[in-house]
Amino acid sequence: MPRGTVPQIVRRPRQSTNTPLRMLKRPISVWKHLYILSQHGFAEDSILLYEITNQSTSSNRWIVPDNEQDFATYQKIAEFYEKTKRYAQAGAILKSIIQTFRNERPFSYPSCSTYMPQDDRREDTDEELKLKDYTWFCYYSILQKSNKLKEAYEALKHIRGPQMKSRRDVEIPRLVRRIKNQEESDLLVPETWKADLPDENSARICSSSLGPVLSLLKKNKADSTLVKRFSEQFTGTERNDVYWWLKSAEAVGNYRIYDAIACLKRMSHQNPRVLTEMARLNYQIDKKDEARRLLRTAHNNDSLWIDGMDLLAFLCIGDFTQHAALIENLATTLNREWPHRAETCTVNGFMAQQIDTELAWSFAERARKMVFPGTEQYVFAVHLRAYVLRTMELKSRGADVERYRNQAHRILLEAVESMPNNTDLGVLYVDTLLEDEDGHREAKIFATRFLHDNQNNVQAKLLKVHVLVNGVSRNPDANHTKELFQLLEDVITEHPHILAAYCFLLNEYARLKNSDKCNEILEKLTAARPLISQGKTHKFHKMKADYLLKTRDVIPAYEHLMAAFATGAMVDQAMIANYESEFLSTKAVAGDYGNLAFLDPILPERPCSSITTVQQSPSALQEVVNVHENAQDSSEGEDEEDEEEEEEMLVAVAP
Repeated sequence: MPRGTVPQIVRRPRQSTNTPLRMLKRPISVWKHLYILSQHGFAEDSILLYEITNQSTSSNRWIVPDNEQDFATYQKIAEFYEKTKRYAQAGAILKSIIQTFRNERPFSYPSCSTYMPQDDRREDTDEELKLKDYTWFCYYSILQKSNKLKEAYEALKHIRGPQMKSRRDVEIPRLVRRIKNQEESDLLVPETWKADLPDENSARICSSSLGPVLSLLKKNKADSTLVKRFSEQFTGTERNDVYWWLKSAEAVGNYRIYDAIACLKRMSHQNPRVLTEMARLNYQIDKKDEARRLLRTAHNNDSLWIDGMDLLAFLCIGDFTQHAALIENLATTLNREWPHRAETCTVNGFMAQQIDTELAWSFAERARKMVFPGTEQYVFAVHLRAYVLRTMELKSRGADVERYRNQAHRILLEAVESMPNNTDLGVLYVDTLLEDEDGHREAKIFATRFLHDNQNNVQAKLLKVHVLVNGVSRNPDANHTKELFQLLEDVITEHPHILAAYCFLLNEYARLKNSDKCNEILEKLTAARPLISQGKTHKFHKMKADYLLKTRDVIPAYEHLMAAFATGAMVDQAMIANYESEFLSTKAVAGDYGNLAFLDPILPERPCSSITTVQQSPSALQEVVNVHENAQDSSEGEDEEDEEEEEEMLVAVAP
């Protein structure tokens, strides 16, 4: 038989990853970009663009557009907030729309609105009544999802049109029954939501979508003109905001975290979205004090802000006594505005862990059901479960101790397998392994593999250092390896603000009597002084005082110790006695320098009482104390100077 002709297969050419993304030929306003995204149904993209361009400065201050198309987009943004379980922001948008209704004034509970006098009113048209009823019903849905049942009942009462009246009559009896039978724990776990920005391989790509651009930049796959080409699609100040947000992502992709923070500072605003992103970047490089300050500012600026609040609680539990008021205030706000979110359960669990382990465990289990692996919420929900199980283990006896330990190990092993490159989970897992007498080998294997996969991550280096130091502490006869010293020197070179690395190196080189290395580390520490956060200034001075005292350089040691006390250092009685004996044993301390009244441990708690001591001190010591007391009083001025310095160091140039 004759062989048949094989039809030629025509294959569609595959788009190369190096092909530039297509952009608009002419720039348009941010509201037109939002309209394009809303027509595609890109919820996360729309919300991100809406927030980074600061279309609302906070959840309490919204601007309702006058243009008909922009107003429809504004309503669509509210729908996207509801879809992504951000009910407080969705409710705030609907509330702002209600305030524009004729004959009505702003919402206030228990009455949703106050009507104008009868003489100033006229009958609503059918279209106006339809819009009002629809908005009120949407607002009712948001309120009842947030468990604000009485406010939801008041919203339903404002529906007056015939088209929505039947739905109102059905909802009111059901809502009344819920109000009568409501209990504090009467909250169902809602459908969970995972943020889903499209990446560069997704079919969900349009010229206004931030997702593919951010994905390329953070993976360091973008061409050099991508940021400029994308930002030039915008007009007005929004172009500058989009540009610097993308430049920050580009810096993250190149492992230049300091440049990424500097880019965010150059945006035209510092709203909660920007502050939260800056906090996460500072936390990534171990600047936890700055991260906590930024998140606290975001919460103070906008009490309805939810993103990153579990990180804020996590940063506060290390010193619960000092930050108890902040955590309690945060938990109260989240319980009122966000009862359905995983962050609320996590914050409540961290707070309850201090007093009631069983209650904390119930919050931890509730949070577990509401999070997805791969998200920040999942990380802190795992932290909460591990902390609670650790507390239960310490309080238990007999077989329960081993049961809780094994359960915590199983949870953390599952977590690190689902998120192998997450630093927080890796540190928690290693700490759990090191608690076991036979766990050091497994911890060292994990830390070595983690560092190999995250070579530019400072936390990965510190994790390996932690394991190596633990190995020496288990075997006092062993010496520290060269790898340990090399890792720590890499840390202070790349991240000179981390004081723990200086402290360890100074102590070890002093023990080895390597004075050249000690002087080199001390010079690096002095040069890094401007990068050290204000809250750790006392640690900087105390570290220098300790080393200078060991080298018998008494006068500078005295001055740094005085500066440490002036900036809030607390020293125990044994250390104070050691300082006093060292100062008195040397002839270098004479005259006014012999006045050791500042060693009174009560003085750091009431610094005003040290004025007399300062006045009796010599001019050199007086100057040291004045400089650091003035530095604390003018922290805002220093922050502005630091911002200017970082801006000058930034290589990128705005379009």
